[in-house]
Amino acid sequence: MKNFLFTLIAFAILLPAHAQDKKGLPLEATRSLDINTDQGTWMSLDVHPDGSKLLFDLLGDIYELPIQGGKATRITEDLAFDSHPKYSPDGNSILF
Repeated sequence: MKNFLFTLIAFAILLPAHAQDKKGLPLEATRSLDINTDQGTWMSLDVHPDGSKLLFDLLGDIYELPIQGGKATRITEDLAFDSHPKYSPDGNSILF
């Protein structure tokens, strides 16, 4: 019972100090790494409903590429691991 009361008092003292910290979690990348590749494994892809382009995921980002080939355009780039891209049935939205 003493441990419970001690824990309760500690939370009562520390919680107001923590509640004042409105900064939140600092999710900023502190390092970066450049990777150049022409291959990928375990990739998901989807073809646009009109057949003109495709989406694929690579290393946690989503890319779009013309169906004829060429240079891929990165659609997402952040700390989140984005995968399994899909075009909406009308082709106006991307889900991942």
